[in-house]
Amino acid sequence: MPLYELGIITDPEVPPEEETAALERLEKIITDADGTIVDQDNRGRRQLAYPIQKKNYGVYHFWQFEVDGGVLVSLNFEMQTSDVVMRSLTLNLDRELRRKRKGDRIAQAKAAKKAAKAVAKAAAAVEAPSEES
Repeated sequence: MPLYELGIITDPEVPPEEETAALERLEKIITDADGTIVDQDNRGRRQLAYPIQKKNYGVYHFWQFEVDGGVLVSLNFEMQTSDVVMRSLTLNLDRELRRKRKGDRIAQAKAAKKAAKAVAKAAAAVEAPSEES
């Protein structure tokens, strides 16, 4: 099962009981589909970069979970219809990690090529004076 990260911004004016109930519904959708929640991070109330629904603050929650991709449709539907959730974003971390690893391999290959070129240039500089003697 792929690893996903879910970022949720909830309305700070909603009572904590309502917020907890909405988050438990989302958690239940994941666990009912035989998914596992790997990590839950509640970052608390923070100022938003721009107003959302005429609000300048939001409560941030980040989850990492493993679940089949078909569950994301019902998860997104629940978040869109909930009055508690102001914004959400789901990322497939497997895809993002694969992209990062590819970028790292390319950067390492460039660095190795540059280092080999520098070694060859240094070796040529060392050999040149010995030929003149």
